[in-house]
Amino acid sequence: MLADLTERHYLELKGPENLNSKADKQKIAKFILGAANRSPERAAEAFEGYGVMVIGITKNGAEGIDPIETLELQKVIKPFLGEAGPHWDVVRVPVDGSTKQVLVVLVDPPKVGQPAFICRDNGDKLTSGHVYFRDDGETRQANAGEMDMIAAGGAAKSAAPVDIAVSVVGVAVPVIIDEKRSLDKCISVEREALIAALPRLKPSKPASAQGGPGVAIGYQSAIAELSKSLSAANFFGGIPEERTRDEYLASIDDWEARFRKAWPKAVRRFAGYTLDAAEVQVLNRAKTFLHDVEVKVHLEGDVRALDYKDLPKDADDIQLKLPAPPREWGPRQRDFGLAGINPSLYGGLSMNPNDFKPSSSTWKNTGSVDVNVYVGDLRPEDTVTTDDEDSVLVFLGEAPEFVRATWRATARGYDDVFTGETKVEVGEPRDLTDAMRYVLGLDDGDDED
Repeated sequence: MLADLTERHYLELKGPENLNSKADKQKIAKFILGAANRSPERAAEAFEGYGVMVIGITKNGAEGIDPIETLELQKVIKPFLGEAGPHWDVVRVPVDGSTKQVLVVLVDPPKVGQPAFICRDNGDKLTSGHVYFRDDGETRQANAGEMDMIAAGGAAKSAAPVDIAVSVVGVAVPVIIDEKRSLDKCISVEREALIAALPRLKPSKPASAQGGPGVAIGYQSAIAELSKSLSAANFFGGIPEERTRDEYLASIDDWEARFRKAWPKAVRRFAGYTLDAAEVQVLNRAKTFLHDVEVKVHLEGDVRALDYKDLPKDADDIQLKLPAPPREWGPRQRDFGLAGINPSLYGGLSMNPNDFKPSSSTWKNTGSVDVNVYVGDLRPEDTVTTDDEDSVLVFLGEAPEFVRATWRATARGYDDVFTGETKVEVGEPRDLTDAMRYVLGLDDGDDED
């Protein structure tokens, strides 16, 4: 006779000397029926939902039982389960130093939507037509509440299969900028022009230490130049130069510092004008209609997402947001109340139609890149590709062979998260130096310091 040692809804340990008794075999059938009729939620608490009966365990340990053929077990058990009964299997574990075995009976996890498994034959403590239920401590006939639970589980529809594939359409591009030919050259050219605008107020070399015609000529030249500047300033109510020479030179130094600080962001903005945008593609490979699909993609490594911008026809319309140099030395005209108008405010407006429709994806730099995509409804065997043109993917340093990406997807009606991996190809490096020089107004033929 099988001896009970422990009682849980997912585990039962038995310790008979053998399974030659028909009644002992029938107890296995009762356990299989009871374990299969548990709720899927409760069954999932242990052993990944399997019901487990271990036979050959006593208080002295794993003593085992005499070997028995699976066919001999099936002859007794199958009539109680029927042709459409629960699936079960047997695993045999040898006992060291003995010809006996420990028998492990595994009952498949219950599933949502399965009907109640009914006993199909009469036997020892088994009645045809009864429904048995495995609970902590015993396998017994199901009570009214348990019957309701089993019936509700059978009426529930199991979720249709989900087979989603996610990929990133586009490439991550290594970006190269020669700062000596672009950044340094732009600052050098601008500084020279600003300093050249300073008036030469120093007198010419005097004819003698005591003074002479040279002194008079030098001062007369300076006075004439200053008078000319003042006349121009007074034209239409102009304002004479108010800065001192030192203040003017200090403003040039301050501009250079701000220009160099703003340069990295300007390079990233320019890359957004010159490279193609990346998009996320979601494929529904199953014949299942998915609702409210959301996808999150994580790109690993030093890749960065930059704002994509339509390249304007006129290079002057490219907005790099670099600080403007100080006004050249000299008089300035009155603004007649228009000083509050900032022309660059209007020059920076984008007329990209995508700016006026909601975006289905958001790209964020988080040390790498994270993308959130709202797909919405996804038809069977259909593909949805974002068309936001939001971001380009770049490397500003050394680039790997490819970018590894992981993704997670959810859909309404599925209490699960679907995951997978993909990769983003790394394109050929793009040297943007010459294009940046053109936008900065530098002479391509003059690269010398």
